[in-house]
Amino acid sequence: MEGKISEIFLNNMFECDGYTCHCEKDIENVAPGMPPKTTLKLYCDLDKPLHFSYAPKVGLNLTGVAGGAIEKNILGKLLAIPDGDIDKHIEFFETYGFLLPIQSDEYESIDAGVLIEIVNRIKSTLYLMNAIAGQKDYKRILIHTSYLLYTPQISLNLSEVEYRTCKHEFTELIESYNLFVDLNRDQEVFNSGKYSVPDTMTGSNNSIEIEFFNAVRSGADTGLTGSRSTRFKHLFAMYTGLTNANENLRTIIDFFYHYQTEVGIFNEIQFKKITYYSTPTRDNFTDEMKNALLKIARIVISEEINHNIAGIHPKYEPDELAPTWQVSNLLQALYFSIFYMKPGVEIYKECKNPNCKRDKFFLVKATRTNKEYCCTKCSGAAATQRFRNRQLENR
Repeated sequence: MEGKISEIFLNNMFECDGYTCHCEKDIENVAPGMPPKTTLKLYCDLDKPLHFSYAPKVGLNLTGVAGGAIEKNILGKLLAIPDGDIDKHIEFFETYGFLLPIQSDEYESIDAGVLIEIVNRIKSTLYLMNAIAGQKDYKRILIHTSYLLYTPQISLNLSEVEYRTCKHEFTELIESYNLFVDLNRDQEVFNSGKYSVPDTMTGSNNSIEIEFFNAVRSGADTGLTGSRSTRFKHLFAMYTGLTNANENLRTIIDFFYHYQTEVGIFNEIQFKKITYYSTPTRDNFTDEMKNALLKIARIVISEEINHNIAGIHPKYEPDELAPTWQVSNLLQALYFSIFYMKPGVEIYKECKNPNCKRDKFFLVKATRTNKEYCCTKCSGAAATQRFRNRQLENR
């Protein structure tokens, strides 16, 4: 842990207490040819309490008993954890405590994969906020919106608390909805061989050929690569059947239907990556789709944050006669930090110095497009490295 940074007292928006923790890895070879299963065994150290506070323009900090910052930018340090690196995740938790309350007198067993997915959702929510700020990055908006909506809900059962990730209404439906509307007595189908679907993307009815409808429902070939996949079948059933869904859900359904029938059908949706059944036709990604995607991204961000700060409550301190917030754990504090960020005003940027040892991700105004380094030391180090590289090239 770094030494004390500053004696400046912070104007705190909220505070949170915790404890450092100890962690061991149990690696089990489950079956031949299968990757080993990693389970973390954690317990908290009551002799090493931690105190966090959030201050505007500074972010979430580890603070001393007098209120001075010991370490700044805890959310940025979480973002800097290399994706999927469980050892670096362990280092973070042993320094700043676990995300949720854990026992002090016995181990809590946690699947490493579940823990990484929970951290990925925090990262994805913040990346999504960054992507819609300033100049829109539609590729990143699509990836992180899809990841948060398509990834199944994850549960983490601990001795003192059971945590579940945000379960968007669309998430549950895309995994299970398989109810197709009965068109046998539909007069429009009888007259024209088409079925009209009210569509928020077009602002009018969209006509579906009955041959295409029947092919998707039965799993037959449609000529559209990937249309036999379970998730696309569920999406199509939702698009044609859930015409009375609420506006937000209908916008999500309509967007993904148009995107996947006109650009490309999703094969796998992973953290930071989407793969398709065939090469996507990106030129078909229209302005109407982009506008709908922006609306969906805002819906997803709000639902993710609201879900994870639902347990936070206001309280009034009798000693100071001042309002504050009751934040119970580090997970709530991290999401509450995102809650207090100003959309379109503040973003987290990644320091361009590949050897950054300070704030790999740092909070900056969205308008500061020319600020590429977390500090003058990293800027100088990068300039020195560029100079050395030029010298090597000229030899």
